[in-house]
Amino acid sequence: MAVTAAHKASPEAPAQSTRKGQLVPHIKMTLKGHEEEVNDVAFILGTRLLVSGSHDKSLRVWDLDTGKQVGEPLLGHDAEVWVLAASPNGRWIVSGAVNGSILVWEVATNEAELKRVPVSFKGHKGWVRGIVFAMDGETFASASSSDETVCVWKRETGEIVLGPLKVGSAAYSVAYSPDGTKLAAGTQEHIIIWNLKTGKELLKIEQRASQVAFTPDGLRLVSGNWKDIRISYATTGDIIKQFDAHTDTFYGLAIAPNGTKFATTSYDKTTRFFDLTTFEQIGEPLEHPDEVWGVAFSEDNQLIATGCFDKLVRTWTVPLIH
Repeated sequence: MAVTAAHKASPEAPAQSTRKGQLVPHIKMTLKGHEEEVNDVAFILGTRLLVSGSHDKSLRVWDLDTGKQVGEPLLGHDAEVWVLAASPNGRWIVSGAVNGSILVWEVATNEAELKRVPVSFKGHKGWVRGIVFAMDGETFASASSSDETVCVWKRETGEIVLGPLKVGSAAYSVAYSPDGTKLAAGTQEHIIIWNLKTGKELLKIEQRASQVAFTPDGLRLVSGNWKDIRISYATTGDIIKQFDAHTDTFYGLAIAPNGTKFATTSYDKTTRFFDLTTFEQIGEPLEHPDEVWGVAFSEDNQLIATGCFDKLVRTWTVPLIH
């Protein structure tokens, strides 16, 4: 198994506490290998691996213990890789590109090796902007801004089991409810929630959402629109809190698995953390040298990874609130 060298972060700085008792986050590793901007990142659950996707049409897998790239890049897309997701059981990676292609890669269960020949899924006519696995890893959902549809796919066969669901405007993101019974989509004009068993539309919220996610308890939705963040009730769509999160266009959203906080990224070159109880910003923004796109939490809530326009992947410690 070939290993490509990657830059490791400078020696870890000691954690510091602010006056409010918050642990100040700091960079853990800087991962260099992509030849163009990094659009998305995901931790592979149950492993010490991270996967990233880029405008260079590749996915790369990183060892979080060594800071090195695992093997050669994963090649198969013939267009920029825009989004990716890892299955909850850590066995699969799904990636979507700007030309509508979707590929699924298998992660071996006993070693840090990947099958280099992915399975291809065809159905979208253009840009795949959102992708997410169901909790059982047997299906995944995708959203396309080009054909304005959302699809649910069976991973094993490539069959579309729900959809294409026409949403009437560009579809940007998709999210499963924690109990797996509902699917939400963020679009240019609405947030839409469907019953996954019947395909029936349960709720349509009149608001644009470039990103949407359920909180781990399934009771609330966190969504982003341009510079602002909205927290809404998942059953009614009523807004609980709305506030400006960034000074420029918001891009990425990730909720910590323990439900205590969420992180956002932006063209303003920052990643910011917010408390899911008080909705207050936690600490200072994490500064990047360029626009920040992808963001993901580790399953133990201790790290985040970010993908940046400067071609680099970074991992950071997560601020804690005492």
